[in-house]
Amino acid sequence: MSARAARAANQVQLSEGRGVAEPFDALDRLSPAELGRWWTRRLRSVLKIAAAELPAYAERFARAGFDPARFRGLDDLQAVPILTKADVLAAQRQAGSHVVGIERGLGDQPGVTLSLSSGTSGTTYIAHTPRWRRLQGLSACRAHWWAGLRHGGSLILSAPAWHSYAAIQPFVAQHFGMRCVVVSGTYLPRFADRIVDAIRNFRPRFVTMFLPMVFSIIAAGRRQGLSGKQLFAGVDALVVTGAPITPGMRRHLSVLTGVARVAEIAGTSENLLAVDCARAEGLHVVPDTCYAEVLDPESHQPVADGEPGMMVSSALIPAGSLFLRYDAGDVGMIDHAPCRCGLASPRIKIFGRWEDRFKLGARTLLPYDIQLALEQEVPELNGAACVIGREGLAHGRLRLLLIEPEQAASVLLEEARIRLARRFEVPVEIVAVRELPLRFKGVPPILSESEVAAAL
Repeated sequence: MSARAARAANQVQLSEGRGVAEPFDALDRLSPAELGRWWTRRLRSVLKIAAAELPAYAERFARAGFDPARFRGLDDLQAVPILTKADVLAAQRQAGSHVVGIERGLGDQPGVTLSLSSGTSGTTYIAHTPRWRRLQGLSACRAHWWAGLRHGGSLILSAPAWHSYAAIQPFVAQHFGMRCVVVSGTYLPRFADRIVDAIRNFRPRFVTMFLPMVFSIIAAGRRQGLSGKQLFAGVDALVVTGAPITPGMRRHLSVLTGVARVAEIAGTSENLLAVDCARAEGLHVVPDTCYAEVLDPESHQPVADGEPGMMVSSALIPAGSLFLRYDAGDVGMIDHAPCRCGLASPRIKIFGRWEDRFKLGARTLLPYDIQLALEQEVPELNGAACVIGREGLAHGRLRLLLIEPEQAASVLLEEARIRLARRFEVPVEIVAVRELPLRFKGVPPILSESEVAAAL
């Protein structure tokens, strides 16, 4: 076979999903068309179970005129009504219970656990059964495999006890035969020195950590005389979660830690799960966890690939609380184009929550947009920690509090001010500060300057 023919054959393999270098199992080898048929069968089964066994869905389907028996393809999912977080919150308040008719297999069986949703709009309760933990645990192993986890060695995980992820951590550690250190809590900067001790003592090959916490760990290491590269020496993969990362932030983390593989995992307690592959060109939807859509918030019709919209997911494990076509309030995008890694699952990116949007001139933006613009306009400021001033937005301007870079500070900040003002067509102020509260590092939050001062 000629070199040209070989390249063409390889491209066909990639487009059909058979070019995965290290598949987790046979599901990773499916082509996009095969994965679509697999998803159709799984969704048909889950929808039938929901209609037959779960009263809340039986009622919702009847009101919408949806019959799961007529479900023939993924496009038919558009007939299923959207379930919002507000719907679940209202049902749980009315019932005075976490049981609202979307739960399967609870009964009186032992081992049912509860987790919570996140976000400022309210907290819902989510029930997990032993069956769910087993099946979701295996799916989570796939996600971690894609992110670079391999058998043996030590693993340091960070996850809050309230999140569904905590319920399947033991399964992940046992599956890969790894010594596992679990850091409890969403974000604990006061205890970063203890995580530094854990990294030094256990020398992990794999670390998964909330994005803001990574900066606290690096700062705590410096106080002990350790650079980020010294602290993370021997780490094969660093996985960050809890906030969307920009390409510049990914590069910045890699430079700070010396870890070549920096991956992002995104998801919700309700069972959206997606993770970077080795190409780091988007987060692949983990197919046996959920099916994902991105819809126009007004029409609820699918948006074009690459366009922002409402992220909607349907859980594929019919055990415990079951969320079908669930809108958790996230803004995201989807890309169905073949990935060079060979995985057939589409790629998504979550940018933030609808409730975090703000007006700046003629645009409606998210904090992620500001961080991305800053690194694109002045690459030297990649990873710079900053806060968006609420007072500035109230007066139609962008005011950033930004930790002063070590070199050429005034030149870089003035260049950033000019470029951002041109990009967003609004007045821009950038104020150099010596420090920001550690808990605010990551995607820049919108805060009043009095809040920032009080937290220092």
